[in-house]
Amino acid sequence: MIHIFSHFFLFFFIVYYNGVLFLKVSNYNYLRFDKFEISFFGIIVTGLVAQTINFFVPLNSYIIIFNTILILIFIILDKKIKLKLEIKKIDFFYIFLFLLIILNIYGSKFSDDLNHYHYGYINNSDNSNYIIGLGHLHAMYAYSSIWLITHSYFNFDYSRLQDIHVLNGLIFFIFLSIFYKEIKISLIKKENNIYIPILFSILIFILLKYTRLKEFGIDRAPFLILYFLILFYLKNFFLNDEKNNIDTKIILLIYICIFLFYIKITFFFACLIPLYYIIKHKNFRIFISKPFIPIYIFVLSYLIKNFIISGCFIFPIGFTCLESISWNMKEIAEEQYIISEILNKSWWLYKGTLTDLEYIKNFNWFETWFISSKIEFLEFFLTSILAIIFTILSFHKSNIRNNNFLIKKISEIFKIFSIIFSIQVVLFFFKLPVIRMSHYLFIFFSILILIIFFYKFKLFAKKKVLFSIIFIALTFNFTKNFTRISENKFVNSPYESKPHTSEQTKLKLNKFEYYKGWYGNYPTSNAVLGDSYEHKRILIFDMIYKVN
Repeated sequence: MIHIFSHFFLFFFIVYYNGVLFLKVSNYNYLRFDKFEISFFGIIVTGLVAQTINFFVPLNSYIIIFNTILILIFIILDKKIKLKLEIKKIDFFYIFLFLLIILNIYGSKFSDDLNHYHYGYINNSDNSNYIIGLGHLHAMYAYSSIWLITHSYFNFDYSRLQDIHVLNGLIFFIFLSIFYKEIKISLIKKENNIYIPILFSILIFILLKYTRLKEFGIDRAPFLILYFLILFYLKNFFLNDEKNNIDTKIILLIYICIFLFYIKITFFFACLIPLYYIIKHKNFRIFISKPFIPIYIFVLSYLIKNFIISGCFIFPIGFTCLESISWNMKEIAEEQYIISEILNKSWWLYKGTLTDLEYIKNFNWFETWFISSKIEFLEFFLTSILAIIFTILSFHKSNIRNNNFLIKKISEIFKIFSIIFSIQVVLFFFKLPVIRMSHYLFIFFSILILIIFFYKFKLFAKKKVLFSIIFIALTFNFTKNFTRISENKFVNSPYESKPHTSEQTKLKLNKFEYYKGWYGNYPTSNAVLGDSYEHKRILIFDMIYKVN
């Protein structure tokens, strides 16, 4: 338990001050941001920096120690920097929320997909810089999600399995704190528009459905980041004057969007929001401004990293792969692209005579998929309906109409979200009909319904009802975790509870040693590299490549 507490506060300290450093170096006034918003940006920029420094050094425990020392030096040298805490006015909500998160971390069993490829990638990044052709050790390594790189940064070697839950718990805590505080402040300011109902519905949905940290993997963290993007967008382009500091707002939106894209390329649609406002205000000069230079560096870092690992600039998109290089994975990328669609459409449950390629065409897959997914779909759909109902019950729609300017802004938001929702629906039914990867469908559905219901009139919150529902949702989440622990007599012991299928086999490719099996020594692999592969050392990089 001491590891959970100490590492939670240490990681919180680091992401907050990394966020402060990022905003100060970028000449953004960090005092304009809430401490939780700063911390959220701290997670994002730390992940982006980690992706870059992993070219040169492993992301081992020394990196996080160095980061802590750097922050302490920065605090000493710049006395104006301080943690924006209000100890005397601390809200009971944050205490209860902290206990909820600690309970979530403590009660988390072995993470989903950890022994598939997540842990192997984290372990490799902890112990080595990028390996040229790393994807040949495990095809899934070629996706190289920045969230796994961020996990590699935020862990100590002796507590890696535990720290995976700690980072997930931390981003969950920061996310919930941002939404709660934003709702509370907006109520104090008497914001009587659609802003609070949207945030409230998202908060309730998350509290009701996100009750297991072990399910976070690389899916739920980007959902939280996407919902933070929605909040940041609405707060800065709807609630406040969008023209005020517009360059800063757009650039910060882009940071969020590229981080989402680097986690999973299926979040490309998020980039439509900053792109819309760049086009609307004809603000193309932003691309040649000084604040945009770090974004170019992080984009270049992402593309080179992917190229080194797989020979593809964006895996598994085949046309971005270079066939002329010896470690290229174009054939594997094209296979992964098709295989993922086949698996996503529940091929393994199909009992008919169609081939796998025939099965995924013309909605032949739909009946099989629906039978296997209908309960999960219904659970999420009903949760979104419940969030909508709770939101409608928490607000009174007055007879006072919004002015035309506000209605126009709400209509603009509705159009943007409708386009994003439509893209998501098309993506879902044609390529990615996996509900656990598509929670945002239900969130955007709820938002659009609430806008239709509320947009014409001024709203007044029923504060007692609103905070009672938040408390009930928190209690529900807390109770589920507490019951899970008590009924199963669960004892937090990540290393003892890991699957027994963790034995490794030591293999060699020339002088290069690697290990088949997900846990233990590094580099880990799920493949046995045969005679068609060779290894050599180029400068600071190991290289695995094919020979003709």
